[in-house]
Amino acid sequence: MIVEHAHAKLNLMLGVTGKREDGYHELVMVNLPLALSDTLTFDASKTIILESTVEIEENVILKTANMLKTRFNVKEGAKITLEKHIPIGAGLGGESADIAATLRGLNALWSLGLDALALEEIGIELGSDVPFCLYEKPAVVFGRGEQLIALDSPPIKEIVLIVPDLKVSTKTVFQSHRLRQGTRKAVKVVKDYLEGSYERFFKKAYNDLEKTAIRCYPALRQVRQQAKRIGRQARMTGSGSAYFVIDPGKKEVQNIHKIGNMNIRILKTTLKT
Repeated sequence: MIVEHAHAKLNLMLGVTGKREDGYHELVMVNLPLALSDTLTFDASKTIILESTVEIEENVILKTANMLKTRFNVKEGAKITLEKHIPIGAGLGGESADIAATLRGLNALWSLGLDALALEEIGIELGSDVPFCLYEKPAVVFGRGEQLIALDSPPIKEIVLIVPDLKVSTKTVFQSHRLRQGTRKAVKVVKDYLEGSYERFFKKAYNDLEKTAIRCYPALRQVRQQAKRIGRQARMTGSGSAYFVIDPGKKEVQNIHKIGNMNIRILKTTLKT
């Protein structure tokens, strides 16, 4: 049996800096892997079977497994078990993390011998966040997600996630997004991080998709307001719907269970070590 942990992704910063000819957007992101994770186990089997603690339509784990099996002419199958903890449709990269864990797990189970670069090249076919999720280390991410520069971990003790039961479509948000600025602002903010000026970085960091997501899903405005009460620098991660607060200190967050008509989950986590 092979066990893989698929760690959630947090966007400390997300800049959308352009539109590519292939239809994807040019991004500049500062990403961190979180301790929050799904667990996937891989066992030998004659066919590909997926057992999961949650039902997911068009499950990307099966798509990834079948693609690998076909591409590398694998004769055996695999029994894959998913224990799901990362909220779905929350901007925490759970889908990409599961794809990355499936690539790692089946590469080992089927003895494919694929190196990191080969897994990266397959991963970017399946999702823009997959290359980052393969390595699960702090990074500046460029392009559509295929260019990574490793970073030191910032001094963070605790991360509070405010997660409404609202599933946001990444495709919808990106299709609705209007470009506002180029790379200059993003480069300046990333420079603060690289220089170790974390306090300045956290003040300047932003998410270009936040206003677009709120325009597409107006209920997110209430989530944002509540998150700002916990920490003034609260921001949305990814294309939403989750918001995060870094090191809230003594702020009381356990009593939030509902915002408007949305049920709320409060998840406390930290950085993956």
